[in-house]
Amino acid sequence: MTQRVVVLGGGPAGDVAALRAAQLGAEVVLVERDELGGTCLNWGCIPTKSLLAAADLVRKIRRAGDFGIEVSEPTINFGRMMERKQEVVLKMRSGVEAACKRKKVRVVREQGVIEGRTVLAAGERFEFDHLIVCVGTVASGLPGIDMEQPTVVTSDGILRLESIPKRLLVIGGGVIGCEFASLFAPLGSQVTVVELLPQILTGVDPRIVTQFRKLVEKEGITFHTGRRVERVEYGEASLTAHLDDGTEVAADLLLVAVGRRPDTRDVGLESAGVEVTERGYVEVDGLLRTANPKIWAAGDCIGGLQLAHLASAEAARAVENALGHEVMAMDRTVVPSCIYTHPEIAMVGLNSETAKAAGHEVKVGQSRFLGNGKALGEGEPDGIAQLYSDAATGLLLGATVMGVHAVEIIHEVAAAMADGLAVDELGSIIHAHPTVSENIMDAAQQAAGVAPYLS
Repeated sequence: MTQRVVVLGGGPAGDVAALRAAQLGAEVVLVERDELGGTCLNWGCIPTKSLLAAADLVRKIRRAGDFGIEVSEPTINFGRMMERKQEVVLKMRSGVEAACKRKKVRVVREQGVIEGRTVLAAGERFEFDHLIVCVGTVASGLPGIDMEQPTVVTSDGILRLESIPKRLLVIGGGVIGCEFASLFAPLGSQVTVVELLPQILTGVDPRIVTQFRKLVEKEGITFHTGRRVERVEYGEASLTAHLDDGTEVAADLLLVAVGRRPDTRDVGLESAGVEVTERGYVEVDGLLRTANPKIWAAGDCIGGLQLAHLASAEAARAVENALGHEVMAMDRTVVPSCIYTHPEIAMVGLNSETAKAAGHEVKVGQSRFLGNGKALGEGEPDGIAQLYSDAATGLLLGATVMGVHAVEIIHEVAAAMADGLAVDELGSIIHAHPTVSENIMDAAQQAAGVAPYLS
């Protein structure tokens, strides 16, 4: 008998859940109140990376003289940048829509509400044998900040700007805040970032963050760490933020980038017997099943790392478990995280601090991009690769890479960790020369004491 699967939410988790369920022979309905692709495709990962690519191109053009190419100062057509961003989004979205059509997934574009063993949407009731909840998150506001002011935006609103702000104030020095700072600084904005915690990019190896901050401060970004915005004075086209140490920051636009909250309200979860935490996250077990055995959940709405690729992996696992296909617990041991600033930062596994906290005696192997021929040839000497291993066993525990192409090369460390390799085994793998990826081999060999140039 064909099983009926309803998926609530059409983001990176929901899309994959629906397509995987169809792949396994289920009859699938995907309910999404907005656009397929969710936050990641429409207001997050994809549009921001399109804009960041433009910002990096501006940087390269300004440094063209270093390569023997004489060009004038680039003229920035922000309107065209935003148009191109949307073109990329539409192309990706059409790909998701086409995949759903091929797999015969019925897409219902309407708010869905759980009622018993059905989901009510667009005036229809969709019965399910299994419901996969993938409702994601929405941008958070900040108490004390008037989010209705035209000079105040979240990470969603800033993607609808019509012009580049001359002065941009960012509240929140996490991944979102730092990425937007890295976007607008080369476009000419005077960027100030205020972070409540003593370190920006909390969770990243502090030594890497220290180096990163020095590099981006050279681009004109100002950071106020360990500071809080006490109050804001709003004008017609500008505002002034007063920090708790008396500092005043004038800006034309305020970006509130303090994170995202689960979008689990008003969809009938509690009445369906699903347990939801005080912060709004759906509680699941190791198999991604909720307290209701017919309802499963995946992605950002269950908490933990808010990463599109993790959400997709969880969704696929939830569907496979729901349909009895290779039932397995979700393994989050090896999940890479990427920050698309300039320079890029990528991580996987533990770092020196978290590894020590987990009881390991840590050995660190490192290689600087300054000694890498490919990085130098590309004019990108700023960076470092660090590998963390257990000093007793040599087992790889994690890595942090900062520098050009970091988000691409982190995956070989993830693959090595997934295969249980020791750091010397990773270092023994011959890498092509010249490549930026050689930094991984060099860092591994440095940890093993056999790097010709580094040990």
